[in-house]
Amino acid sequence: MKVNLSEILHPTIDILFVALNPPVNSNNNGHYFSNNLSFWNLLYNCQLITQPVNNKLTGDEQVFKSQNINYKKSVYGITDLVHDVVETNGNRVAVEKARINRVLEIINHRPTRVLCLMHSKVANAFQDAGLIKRNVEYGLVGKYKSTLIYEVPFHNASIKNKEQYYKILKEKL
Repeated sequence: MKVNLSEILHPTIDILFVALNPPVNSNNNGHYFSNNLSFWNLLYNCQLITQPVNNKLTGDEQVFKSQNINYKKSVYGITDLVHDVVETNGNRVAVEKARINRVLEIINHRPTRVLCLMHSKVANAFQDAGLIKRNVEYGLVGKYKSTLIYEVPFHNASIKNKEQYYKILKEKL
């Protein structure tokens, strides 16, 4: 399947969110986190954005392409570790070391304050590469050059109080 979802990067980035891969629905409509409003609501509830996103198909433009509603006008970027494989079932997505190197190249060329790992397979890959040491809880798991690396639960994970882990990101801005 052709990939229609394009990562959103900037010359400098305050928080770079790294998900696993484009799911079918997001790829089909060309928008991240567009199944529902849960990711956007999470960012709003944690005050990473100052206004709610009311349309799941405009979140990319409001949060990643513009900084108008971002806390302190912070610059947020988004990519997938496996950016060229469309698959809704994360168990079917293989992660090779070259995938990590691509994300590190992004950081090397675009100064990034915080790298936010949003899926356990993403965090496992970074740990397998020796870049982080995962904790029992989410939170700070490592540092690459001057970039802090945090692991957070995925927005639709059934984890209580997941907002607390995203609030930690706000403190770094």
